[in-house]
Amino acid sequence: MTRPHIEFIQSQALPWGPTPWRGIYAGTEFKILSRDADTGAMSALVRYPPGWRCDIEGRLSEDEELFVLGGCLNVNSTHYSDRCYAHLPAGYPRQSAFSEDGAVVLTFFSGEPRTNAGEPLAIGYDQTRLVERIDTLVTPLSTDFAVLGVAETDGIMQELLSSGYILLREDPHSHEQTWILCAMPRWHGGAEEIHPVVEEMYLVTGDMMAPNGLMMPGAYFWRPPGKRHGPFGSKTGNTMFFRSKGGPLSTEYPTGGVPLSRTPEHRPILPPGLAQYGQVPGHETAPF
Repeated sequence: MTRPHIEFIQSQALPWGPTPWRGIYAGTEFKILSRDADTGAMSALVRYPPGWRCDIEGRLSEDEELFVLGGCLNVNSTHYSDRCYAHLPAGYPRQSAFSEDGAVVLTFFSGEPRTNAGEPLAIGYDQTRLVERIDTLVTPLSTDFAVLGVAETDGIMQELLSSGYILLREDPHSHEQTWILCAMPRWHGGAEEIHPVVEEMYLVTGDMMAPNGLMMPGAYFWRPPGKRHGPFGSKTGNTMFFRSKGGPLSTEYPTGGVPLSRTPEHRPILPPGLAQYGQVPGHETAPF
């Protein structure tokens, strides 16, 4: 994986652009949050305008993972309202899609999303990797953090007791995970962390205090393996959308570290292509 370290960018600071692909996504707009230069895999915001419709039958060449941030989207006969999630494997057939009132969807592709207009790609799909729909607003939270590779040690007990999560998927082959983490007001994790896999996050609601600044709704990071990070906290509580890439999440807690700052200086880690959008916090407007 060749994506650069991004920690963090407020997505509302990024410009919208027309989709570069024909077929299933014609007529939508994109914000690219991060992209793998080798494979074309990417994380993006996709904006579907009101009245958008696509009746082209086809199959996507890559995995599509989606989480609706606002509005509603219909794919085939499945209705995805606000905070609904799906993982549609490469080859999943699409007969139709529409959005009556428009939608903004956090979307992840495992490669360059190619489709043939009117000519389905000649591939099937792995049904064991399909997650057709999860409504996260009605799904109970779990506190069994061992599933996410977190041990209940004294150093992080306060973090565990003030949070809950929803495991949205774990890939049956790679064991990569996607989950929602919800933290209560005044939550804070008192330790730095290291993960052996990529950790990716989009902040859906609330705030998060971090060494690189105060994250607000719309904040995004892509953190490569082995990067020491934290501690983190939240004044208001928050909802975070996470993914691990390269395997399941596990966590080490190195000794030493820095205390949590309640007024962190804004100093994001950004590659050259994003630096111009990250010099100011950029969260004065709505996240999308």
